[in-house]
Amino acid sequence: MKIELIQDGEIVDYIQYQEVINDVKESLFRRNIDKETKEKIYISNFVGILWYQDSLILSLPKSIIIENNLDKETLLWKYARLFDLYIISNGRKCSLIKKYGSIENWCKETVKENKTTSIPQEVITFKFEMVFEWMIGEFFHNQIHIQKNKVIFESHLLKKEIDINDTKYNTYHWNAIGKHAKDKKQKQIIQERESVFVNQDKKNIPDIVCERMIENPKYDRPQKSCCVLDAKYYGWDHEKEAYYLPRNLDIYKQFFYQEQFQHIYEKEEETNVGVYNFLVLPDYLGDTKDTKWGIIRQCAVIEFDYHQGQTIAVLQVNIAKLVDFIYDGLDMKEDILAIFLGNNRVTPMIYSNEKA
Repeated sequence: MKIELIQDGEIVDYIQYQEVINDVKESLFRRNIDKETKEKIYISNFVGILWYQDSLILSLPKSIIIENNLDKETLLWKYARLFDLYIISNGRKCSLIKKYGSIENWCKETVKENKTTSIPQEVITFKFEMVFEWMIGEFFHNQIHIQKNKVIFESHLLKKEIDINDTKYNTYHWNAIGKHAKDKKQKQIIQERESVFVNQDKKNIPDIVCERMIENPKYDRPQKSCCVLDAKYYGWDHEKEAYYLPRNLDIYKQFFYQEQFQHIYEKEEETNVGVYNFLVLPDYLGDTKDTKWGIIRQCAVIEFDYHQGQTIAVLQVNIAKLVDFIYDGLDMKEDILAIFLGNNRVTPMIYSNEKA
């Protein structure tokens, strides 16, 4: 059985994949118009595995370099295993895992028996940004998880679990106001008004939060540190070969989370905790290959005039190395994030009576 490779976000050969695109009704491929030729072009719009006729098509994430000498089978098992880990770790359902024990087993059996199918079968991560976020969380040991309707922060510094959306910690909430202030039935009116507002319980859920202790800080920084990270899988313009800058909403949201966690520590009377902000992007330029670890580097800092005492550090991550890291169950011997906190390019938010 053939194993073919394509890549999320890149143009595919329509003639080669015409039947596949037509049969999946373009749900996995995006149709655009070429700016120069004005002809229709099709772009891969998924990360995962597509089985059609006598081929397994593996669509790789953005920023992965596809080389001619790649071992396609090993790559297929690796990503199948990655999907297995993601689905199981996040409690998601998958019929293939239920039937074959794992997606990896299904792939191996399909290849070994050289099966064919006239109906396309998909094993895909519908939103690979969720997998990317999960991998970054695994890499840095995320302390946020969802528990029923609660957003639980397993704080090592506070030595307890807290629901960050508890009204004790939350930064805003909804209050219905009665129609007539002097009405004797004020309480009843308020209750009636409350019923017309739906989705009042807003959830503030940062992607990744992790605490650190810096034992030997190189700079005068708080030793107790809380890091709020937002993983951004998108962000590359293939035509211009340039990064898309994060949207204003993404930046404002990070400042909000930063202030929220400072408020949490303040409520718990935990002093001198520096709350740091990070955005994490895939490395599209190969900048990480020459770094000490070959997997991550700081590439930029976002400053904002209205938050002059704060910055957002931007990190690049090598997705191929990150997949290897998760696949092999590795653990970094060195705390990379703590090293970023020690440099003078990442400014934390701290109490006004404390100095960085």
